[in-house]
Amino acid sequence: MLHKDTTAPFPGRCFTVAVIFGSALLLAATPPPAVSQTRLDSYSSSSDYSSLLSADLDPSPGPGPSPQYGPRRHQSYAYRAPFSHLAVEAGGGFTAPAGNTQKDETYGWNVTGGVGYKFARDSALMAEFHFDRNGIPGPILALVGEPGGNVHTWSLTLDPVLHYKTTGSWGGYLTGGGGFYRKITSFTEPVQAYGEYCDYFYCYPYQYTTDVVVSQYSSNQGGVNFGPGFTFGGGNGGKFYAEARYTWIDTPGRGTQMVPVTFGYRW
Repeated sequence: MLHKDTTAPFPGRCFTVAVIFGSALLLAATPPPAVSQTRLDSYSSSSDYSSLLSADLDPSPGPGPSPQYGPRRHQSYAYRAPFSHLAVEAGGGFTAPAGNTQKDETYGWNVTGGVGYKFARDSALMAEFHFDRNGIPGPILALVGEPGGNVHTWSLTLDPVLHYKTTGSWGGYLTGGGGFYRKITSFTEPVQAYGEYCDYFYCYPYQYTTDVVVSQYSSNQGGVNFGPGFTFGGGNGGKFYAEARYTWIDTPGRGTQMVPVTFGYRW
């Protein structure tokens, strides 16, 4: 009895083994899928990330934009030292009669002082004392028959001060106000007087001439003043100043007009 040989020929078996072995080699040699370089770059080292954080958290102010989050929200501001709310002034100068008062008075001198409160660097309210001493013209003295005389005017006023320039070596301001004015007109005559000077051993009499008030007129009235001024130099929060104020007093008759020009120091 004959048997059929079902065994594959040897060349066929060799081809099959070769195909399987080649496929295995091809799979082993194929590289894995590449990871996106952009994705890798988005994750830097911890030191690089810290540097980016520190750059954005820099507390130093500045107007430039942030490289990470756009324009900065904080701006730089100039430092201004605190100032005292107390205001003080003192000065003196000359006083010129104005208007019809030029017929009744001559040039004189003045002193002033004040204290007040600063609401801000450019505004204050001052309480001021002002004193003026003027002479009396010769025709008026001849009319009343006296050889000498003088006019004293003193006042207590409230005066706001508004500065329109406060920085730099010089500045400017406007001031004005009103209050109580007292004017005293005195006529005088010279008289001989006697005195005595004493040292450790002896007293010496001497004679001198002085003016004695022989008649006097006074009035208490309201008045106003206003004018410009400017400041310059100074230090420690104070400045020198010069100002001129027109002053009107409601005295009987034509009223009194004068312009005190004052130089002094303001704190």
